[in-house]
Formats: sequence, C-alpha cells, structure tokens
Amino acid sequence: MMTAAEYRQVPDVNWSFRSLLAATGLALCLFMTAFGAAASTREIESVRAVERRIADEAELVAALAERLAEETSSTREALDAPNLKPARATADLVSGGASTDDLMAWRFHDAVSARANASELTCLAQAIYYEARSEPRVGRLAVADVVLNRVDNRLYPDTICGVVFQGQERATGCQFSFTCDGSMDRPINKRLWKESELIATAVMSGMRLPITRQATHYHADYVHPYWADKLTPTAVVGRHKFYRFPSRTAKAAAPTAM
Repeated sequence: MMTAAEYRQVPDVNWSFRSLLAATGLALCLFMTAFGAAASTREIESVRAVERRIADEAELVAALAERLAEETSSTREALDAPNLKPARATADLVSGGASTDDLMAWRFHDAVSARANASELTCLAQAIYYEARSEPRVGRLAVADVVLNRVDNRLYPDTICGVVFQGQERATGCQFSFTCDGSMDRPINKRLWKESELIATAVMSGMRLPITRQATHYHADYVHPYWADKLTPTAVVGRHKFYRFPSRTAKAAAPTAM
C-alpha cells in the first residue's frame, strides 16, 4: 500500500506524462507543417520548371517561324521574278532534238555525294536521338548545333559522321558515349527516332539557330567532367550545360566532350 507521501507524487507523474504527450503532438504538428511546406515548394518548383520549358519552346518556335517566313518570302520573290522562263514542253524537247550531253556527262560521284548526305543526316539524327531524346525540341536542336559547330572547327573532322563517331575505334575516347557504350544495340523508340530525323532534316536544310553560342562541348547537369573548368560556359539548355574553347587559338588536342 502507498503512503500518503507517495500518493501525492502521482499527480506530478501524470502531469509530466501529459506534458510529454502534448510536446510530442506539437512536434508532430510542426513536422507535418514543415513537410507540407516542403511539398508545396517542390510543387512550385515543378510548375516553374514547366513554365520555363514552355517559354523555351515558345521562343524557339517563334524564332523558327520567323526564319521560315523569311525563307518563304525570298523564295516567293524568286518565283515571281520576271527573268524566270517557263519550262519547255516535253514534245518540244523531243521534236527539237534536245542534246543528251548533260545526261552523258552525269557522274557516279554525284550519286555517291547524294548518298553521303543521307548518311550525314542519319548520323546527326543518331546524335540527337541518343544524346537528347528525352529533352524538349530546343534541347535536341542544341545537340545538333554542337555537332555542326564541331564540323566547322578545324580541331575536329569536317563531316557530321566523322564528328559523331570520332574515337569510336578506341576502347576509350569516343566523343559521344552512345557510339561505344552499347546504346545503339538496344531497341529504339520509333516515334522519338522519327522526331530526331525530322529535326536533323530541318537543321541540315538551313533552319539552324545559334542556340549554344558556338559551343563545342556539353555535359549533363548532374555530372561535372574534368574539362568543364577549362572551357568557357555558353548556355544551359534543358538538362545540358554547354561550353566553347576560351579562345579561337587552336589547341594541341581537344578534350573529350561527352
């Protein structure tokens, strides 16, 4: 049996227990509030990311539309020019004994060149697909821009296929990782591949914008390669960061880009 003194201490124990419960409940409320605030912050950042992506897409579409309008206008002016002569009818050509010199002078090299252009388009589409198929269109155009910037740079091969597959023959050193890591052996997404081909076609047809500001290198934003600190940052497009050489002075060797 408890003594009177021991009994008087019970309310104090109960009170301490109730205080602990209250404190725990308050802490739980604070935690839930903080968790809710963090979730709200993530939602806001997600919305802002979508807004930025839409803005990038809108800016790109507007620029391409302006370029297309200019090309259309110049083409229309050329077609409307008075110095263009109407085509001769086939019957007139036959009856007039048309010369076959042009046909006889045709060279097989012309067909090889046409086929080479098709190969170049495929190589560019491959770079777009394997390097940026999950990016919005502006991100895929940025990768194509880098490839063409390298073609124009004397440190690299002067063809698209040469640039894309540079270093593929070595165990290490391939400039675009997809050319030597087995990515090309996996099944492709037909829809995304078709989009890559269309973008490559548009770029090679002249609808090219200086999105990356003459960049010759890029990397995903979740890595930091050793060469990044040696180059000049030029742009951030989607999940990629872009760079160029710090000067136009030729370097003895170009660092691996991807």
